[in-house]
Amino acid sequence: MANTTVSSDLQVTKYLSDFFQEYIRNSRFSRYTGTGSNNVITIKEGRKKIEVPLVTRLKGNGVEGSATLRGNGEAIGNYGLTLTPTYYRHAVEFDKEELEKPNIDLMKAAKPLLMDWAKELQRDHIIEGMGAIYDGTTYANLGSSAAGANDTWNTNNQDRILYGAAKSNLSAGNHTTSLANVDTTTDKLDTGIVSLAKRMAQQADPHIRPLRNSEDEEAFIMFCDPYAFRDLKADTAIQQAQREGLQRGARFQPLMTGGDLLWDNVIIREIPEIADFIDGTSGTNGVWGGNATADGLNTAGDSSSRVGVCFLCGQQALSYGLGQRPMTKIDRLYDFEFQPGCAVELKHDIQKSYFNDKQHGMVTVFVSAAADS
Repeated sequence: MANTTVSSDLQVTKYLSDFFQEYIRNSRFSRYTGTGSNNVITIKEGRKKIEVPLVTRLKGNGVEGSATLRGNGEAIGNYGLTLTPTYYRHAVEFDKEELEKPNIDLMKAAKPLLMDWAKELQRDHIIEGMGAIYDGTTYANLGSSAAGANDTWNTNNQDRILYGAAKSNLSAGNHTTSLANVDTTTDKLDTGIVSLAKRMAQQADPHIRPLRNSEDEEAFIMFCDPYAFRDLKADTAIQQAQREGLQRGARFQPLMTGGDLLWDNVIIREIPEIADFIDGTSGTNGVWGGNATADGLNTAGDSSSRVGVCFLCGQQALSYGLGQRPMTKIDRLYDFEFQPGCAVELKHDIQKSYFNDKQHGMVTVFVSAAADS
């Protein structure tokens, strides 16, 4: 009886499919990423430019009874966001002795390293997107934006930026002064700030729509600086709520994993790498802190204290333009075929969703969050 052998090409195809699935799935943002609108991070696929449309809700009262409708209708507000996916690549290089192995084995050997690099790149681009500033002209990372651009962002988004425990901490048109109003006593992350940020999301115009689970319950997701998350865990109100929630079963467990907190239908998730953006000192680290062009969060608070940042998100807070799913390629020809290599190649553009100069699905929350001593 003849045995069936799986084609090496089919093995490679399955490998690439598994690689992409793992790349998307193994992320602290993966539960909130997908192609549908009921996601924090919405994926749109396209090779070059990708247009993400927004049609705003109707705000008029309409007419009632026999009143004439013609002339009392309402124009549709519609805006667009353009994503331009860019290639990102990295490679693992082997020596001559690896040449005798088939392509699939080289891919398997390189997979852990390439997967880690691709996942970290995706994660960092998502975090960068969450902190991005748009002043009506230029889209920039929080750390590379000028003070004037930060002030314009502050002006355009007053209904969706919270500095500390009170809306009055926002100094209109002055991001620097607003950050300096965040003090180390009353402005640490606690349940009151979480609930205030949620109410701001509910009252914002345009609306910030919450996520819905299978039972049509609504929830927002807050991604947190780790030191802010530490302070929230120390809040006695959150400690009691978590104990009671475990006893009766939290309604949003399908959206949660171990370590997440739940308060007032807001799921709070710690993102440790946010601290790298504030406290790091080399490479791309510290771009929101010591390496920032203006308003470095490491010393932006009252008396030069550290300010952490959290992002309370609803639907479509970020747009993920997927130009090409990750592909693994083998190169056996380099250095007269002496040094084979295995590379990963992907193409994307991940941006905060801005429509009509407003961040679309997010409340940005700045809190006092001292690093561990």
